[in-house]
Amino acid sequence: MNQQQIQRALEYQQRSEAKLGDILVRLGMITPEAMADALSIHLGYPRVDMTRQHVDPGVINLVPDQFLHEHNVFPLGVENRVLTVAMTDPLDIFLIDELQRITGMSISPAIATAEEIKTALSRSRDIASTARKVFDRYAEDDSEEDGFEQEDQYLGDAPGVQLANMIVEQAVCEHASDIHLEPTEEDMDVRFRIDGILRKVMTVPGRLRNDVQSRIKVMANLDITERRRPQDGRIQFRIGDWEVDMRVSTLPTIHGEKIVARILNKAHGLLSIDQLGFNTETTKKLRRILKLNQGLILVTGPTGSGKTTTLYSFLSHLNTVEKNIITIEDPVEYQLPGINQVQINPKVNLTFATGLRTVLRQDPDIIMVGEIRDKETAEIAIRSALTGHLVLSTLHTNNTIATIARLVDMGIDPYLISSTVAAVISQRLVRKICPDCKQEVPFTDPLVIQFVKALHMPVPEKVYKSSGCMLCNQSGFRGRVAIEEVLILNKAMRQAIDDRAGEEQLRQLAVESGMITLQENAVAKLTTGVTTSDEIIRTVYSIDEQEALE
Repeated sequence: MNQQQIQRALEYQQRSEAKLGDILVRLGMITPEAMADALSIHLGYPRVDMTRQHVDPGVINLVPDQFLHEHNVFPLGVENRVLTVAMTDPLDIFLIDELQRITGMSISPAIATAEEIKTALSRSRDIASTARKVFDRYAEDDSEEDGFEQEDQYLGDAPGVQLANMIVEQAVCEHASDIHLEPTEEDMDVRFRIDGILRKVMTVPGRLRNDVQSRIKVMANLDITERRRPQDGRIQFRIGDWEVDMRVSTLPTIHGEKIVARILNKAHGLLSIDQLGFNTETTKKLRRILKLNQGLILVTGPTGSGKTTTLYSFLSHLNTVEKNIITIEDPVEYQLPGINQVQINPKVNLTFATGLRTVLRQDPDIIMVGEIRDKETAEIAIRSALTGHLVLSTLHTNNTIATIARLVDMGIDPYLISSTVAAVISQRLVRKICPDCKQEVPFTDPLVIQFVKALHMPVPEKVYKSSGCMLCNQSGFRGRVAIEEVLILNKAMRQAIDDRAGEEQLRQLAVESGMITLQENAVAKLTTGVTTSDEIIRTVYSIDEQEALE
């Protein structure tokens, strides 16, 4: 740091009376990580990497959960009655004294950033054991003569309310995309969809089931007395620094109401093009395509393949003050500053088709249509691209070539397709191997070996798997990454479409022009240790591949 920066920070400190280190971080002169590193060197306390800490839950439970979150500290281990604790300020003697009083042990401080500690706390929470305390309290309160529900003062502390809040908060902290509350004959199962896979996290006793469901419905402004018909609602709230939206849907089943809440965490939903996980060459092609002033760009794939995330990354990339960007969505998942977003409403005849017609009278430069579902929407989108607009949309097709065939099947004239479609991106999401429990293993899966050979790609001797650890909740995976197939139409492809060429001929032309297929990109992710054989089979191995291998 130069003298001018130091002087500015000191002047700021005189006005605010904050710590100098906090001021340097707040002013953006240094990062929190650099501050922690410097403190470690200067004070001689160890600097801990919280992402690689495997902590016994018994150690964490030495300090009350509320105290950990209020003071942002994290117990790391015990040796000879000395408890090592990660904290941001190892010189906070009052905090250290309080920890000694609570635990009855000597405290050895270690240094970490506030965000590192917060993340470690969210990962370490055991929802099932915490819920057990709520169940036990319910039993105690229920055994009392008056019961906790008979007085309004207990409403905020009602176990059903506590449990519902805890389920929602835990789902957000674990980056779940959906919460499933599923009634059984006696109880209610709670499952989170994390990285595209459902995991059961706990069972709610039957006596608390209605209370938990009612709490979610109240938060979503739904009718808690109506359990016979489906309802839809929305919840907006904040957890720490995270702004979260949840779309809530209820469905009557033979055992009661099933509730599914889709979580839209604004902090995690918006990615740049570079963060999508596409290979370097694909990213270069996409940046070039997005410079077009007109044309149709389609993103395709099954439900849950990340199409909306990709479209939003494109919109963020294109969003400048010189451009009038309008979207038509069902629903609007993330609000993008500077972009005009419209949510369809069939009750007032605001559909994709009618909305698109209206948008064309709003002088748009770029239009995003959430999904092309029918011929009418497809025709308007294509004619919009033909008349000087850049149009982005999605289709539910298996690959890029099938997308061309789907448009023809919808009744769109081939010459309109060849004149307007600039690019088609087909994608899937595969789970990434957890880097903390990743290990190299021999490649012995006969089905995947045969699959790789059929693609005329070299068969690797080694691949990677994971054993599961605390950081990935024993799943072996952390996060997801896209695999993609990008078709950019050239002169030969356009002529072939005009001539009504079949899918096989179109695919041959695409490969000859340099297109890397979904399957080839998936195998590349396998051989470079990003994902596993099982993920390849789950996401890109289909009946078509099966027939080809036979």
